[in-house]
Amino acid sequence: MSLTKEENAVLKILLEKELNHVKKDGQGFLISNASFLSKTDDPDLPFLKSLKLYRDFLEQLKKKL
Repeated sequence: MSLTKEENAVLKILLEKELNHVKKDGQGFLISNASFLSKTDDPDLPFLKSLKLYRDFLEQLKKKL
């Protein structure tokens, strides 16, 4: 699946907002690897195991966009 230029721009904005939120409120940030919260059948998403892994995942995703 490829994204349009507009979709890519929106994703970058949302990603940047999430990164800022994680960096600003990291200590109060709750990471849950529960499938009923993350709406996925894969309970072992590596980036949901710690705040650092989540932040690193977001940074890598940002680079790809």
